[in-house]
Amino acid sequence: MSKLTQTQFESSEDELPEEVAFDESKSAALKRVKDALESDKREKLLLKEKRRKRQELFKEQKRKKCLPEDVLEEFDTLPQKQSKAPDNNKDEEETDNESEDEAISKSLQDSYSVMRLKDNSSARSLQQRASDFIQSRLYGPGTRRTTNSDLLSLNRKRGLNQGAAVEFVNNKFRADLKEKEEKSKKRFRDKQKLVPGTDCTRFTNCF
Repeated sequence: MSKLTQTQFESSEDELPEEVAFDESKSAALKRVKDALESDKREKLLLKEKRRKRQELFKEQKRKKCLPEDVLEEFDTLPQKQSKAPDNNKDEEETDNESEDEAISKSLQDSYSVMRLKDNSSARSLQQRASDFIQSRLYGPGTRRTTNSDLLSLNRKRGLNQGAAVEFVNNKFRADLKEKEEKSKKRFRDKQKLVPGTDCTRFTNCF
């Protein structure tokens, strides 16, 4: 009986957790807190560095889009002309503006050009108006599209020298028209042969 109780006591001692000193647990907890603070600090530094690089990239892109400094300095050194002048000196003012534009164009590099927004918009509006006019005249709702033969036949019918239609007078035109009809018939027959279950004998009367 005493041997049994002794073995049970030894097994219970083995199952107990190992004792940890208070100083060791405290140092481990402090180390974990310190590691967490350091990792947080590293993340903040990385984020700050990323933002700084992004700001530098934006500044570099903005600097590339601007004109060179020497060109801007030349613009600043150009004499400023007075905008208001008497009505009798309009010709002189126009010549001065032309000379000023020539000076600006010479001072700029080959890859740059200066144009007023007003001039560009007016040129675009003129082009758009011309395009709309052509579109309305050629393809508008009031335009009747017709073939050359119909137009010639209508002129022969309503003109001073009235006569038969063009296809009855011009042999070459009649031959070309007949050739076109034969080609269209052949395309129709070939198309009907490609369709499965279609009998082409039904369409013989059409030709």
